[in-house]
Amino acid sequence: MSKTIEQTVRAIRSKNAGPFWVTIDAFCDNAEDTALVSASFTRNKALIAKIFNVRESLVKIFTLTHIHVVKVSVPRIPIEGARDEKDMHGGQQYVSLLDLEV
Repeated sequence: MSKTIEQTVRAIRSKNAGPFWVTIDAFCDNAEDTALVSASFTRNKALIAKIFNVRESLVKIFTLTHIHVVKVSVPRIPIEGARDEKDMHGGQQYVSLLDLEV
C-alpha cells in the first residue's frame, strides 16, 4: 500500500495568499520525500482542481527543493470574506489533500 501525503510530510498547512488565493505548504524532512510529494501533487493536478472547483490550469505547484517544501496555490472559491465563505483564513483547506497517494 502506498503512503499518503499525510504520512509523508512533517507538517502541512494552508493559508490565505491574499483574498483571492489559498496556498498549501507541505514541509518535508528530506529531498526524497520532497520529490515524492511534488510528483504526487503534479500527478493529481486534475483532482486538486476538482476538489477546489477551479480549472486545472489555475492550480500552481512550486517545489522549493533547497528547503524541502512543496507549495500548491489555488484560487479561493468563494473569495475571502464572501457571504458563503466558511474558512476566513484558509487554515483548513489542506485537509482535502491529506489522503493523496505519493
